[in-house]
Amino acid sequence: MWKVMVLSLLAAVPSSANYTLKSYDFGSGSSKSSSANYNLQASTNAPGGTLSSASYVLPPGIRSSATVPIPLAPAFTNPDNSYDRLKIVINSSSFPSDTEYAIAISDDNFVTAKYVKSDLTIASVLSVSNYQTYAAWGGAGGATILGLANNTTYKVAVAALQGLSTGSAFGPTASAATSVPSITFGLSTSLTSTPPFAASFTSLPAGSVTAANATITATITSNAEQGGQILVKDQNGGLTSSTASYTIASATADLTAASKGYGAQVTAASQASGGPMASVSPFNGAGNNVGALSATWQQLASFAAPVTTGTVTFALNAKADTVVPAATNYADVITLSVSLLF
Repeated sequence: MWKVMVLSLLAAVPSSANYTLKSYDFGSGSSKSSSANYNLQASTNAPGGTLSSASYVLPPGIRSSATVPIPLAPAFTNPDNSYDRLKIVINSSSFPSDTEYAIAISDDNFVTAKYVKSDLTIASVLSVSNYQTYAAWGGAGGATILGLANNTTYKVAVAALQGLSTGSAFGPTASAATSVPSITFGLSTSLTSTPPFAASFTSLPAGSVTAANATITATITSNAEQGGQILVKDQNGGLTSSTASYTIASATADLTAASKGYGAQVTAASQASGGPMASVSPFNGAGNNVGALSATWQQLASFAAPVTTGTVTFALNAKADTVVPAATNYADVITLSVSLLF
């Protein structure tokens, strides 16, 4: 009689009152599925194994971070008709407030690229310090990129970095162009807008302050980044009569109190935009206070930024006394000029 022995082999598995882990071994192989449209590879390599090719290495396990979304195209403009700077406003969309952004800029359609630094100049290399928050880049007011070439079209793109996530690629581009340095400057009087320009004292009665019969206006439009000055000088240093061989000297004075004198006073300064235009001492007085004119250039008015249709209007006032000899040809020649800070 044969006896049959049944041998049972039991494998212990990790378990508790809450779970039983049926299989917990690790293989060392891999499998690959593919078609004309996809390639799917699964790996059971031991910890530390990688999937790789000549172009990449993909570590095993759970992906350690997510990628930040790519920002939308920024607003990129030249609001001041500038020749060396352009304005960018980052499109922060719904990004968290601690998101930081890098700005790439190119003048050759991104064949090559440079990067905007925190001081708003540009550098050839992208570094961590180039990433700034939306607020640091000026928020809704934007930031002005400096040191650009004039008469050039630039494109910009923005990348984002936030938290432990992987930084995004640079997003879609926006373009804007710098202008060329420019100025228009013109003169007119309250009597005429075309030369020759004249302002006359029809009479100079002793003891009376007399205004010339026309005011003079200088008009300027310029994109000079640091603004500039309107300058004035005269030929004679006063009102001179060749027949009387006498000059009523120009003086900085209150002609009401002075016995005699002659000078200029700014009566109005304005602009359509930019600037602003402002009169400068000693020509910014009120009442009968005038500034002395001389053969040396002096500031009549100034403006600290690009200006559109900036105007400065001034009057000429004079006073004679009984010592001044009578004559009909008291005259002066006044010249105006502009000094700009590009």
